[in-house]
Amino acid sequence: MQARSFTVLGSCLSLVTLVTLTATLTGCQPPRGDSGGRAEVTDTTRAERNDARVLPASLFEHSDAVAQQLASDLKDVPALNGDYRATIVFGDIVNKTGIVSTTDFEAFRTRIRQKLMQSQNVLRNVRFVEMKQRIDPLIQRETSKNTDLLQEGNRPERKDLNPAYTYFLNGEMYRIERGGGASNTYMMGYNLVNMETGELVWENVPYEVKQLR
Repeated sequence: MQARSFTVLGSCLSLVTLVTLTATLTGCQPPRGDSGGRAEVTDTTRAERNDARVLPASLFEHSDAVAQQLASDLKDVPALNGDYRATIVFGDIVNKTGIVSTTDFEAFRTRIRQKLMQSQNVLRNVRFVEMKQRIDPLIQRETSKNTDLLQEGNRPERKDLNPAYTYFLNGEMYRIERGGGASNTYMMGYNLVNMETGELVWENVPYEVKQLR
């Protein structure tokens, strides 16, 4: 009986020691850092949930999807697989949402370009011009064989900004609102249109998202 009592007492002492050691180690750990009001860019905050405008998380998702699809489809678009580098120009954004700033869509279109320009496979086929508005006056003068609109030096004629090999990356953004703004459905898409013929040569898979408030 005496040995049995000693065993129980020893177990109790061991448990007390373990609890004390755990508390001591926990107390020695540095405090968790303050986020300073920052969050992951793809996180949806409480303020965003109460906003009828399209969520930034959806814009991130959409721009990722467009960049991935265009990079993947590039080899299958005959217009972009000739013996020349086609030029993609940032074209117009049709913004019919009524409440979302066009600047928001422009920012994420820039993100699409940034992602595409990380791929050497993409850059072998196409080059990018930033904004359609910046080259509109130059397009009017696109008749000279020696025109060097991209300031890349003397190159063969087909490498200049030739309308036949130039494509506008246009965006179309729409919103369907119901219930006094309680339900907002967004439909967003991008397409490539030939400068010379107006032919639509590529369009991304439709992106649709419904937000409830």
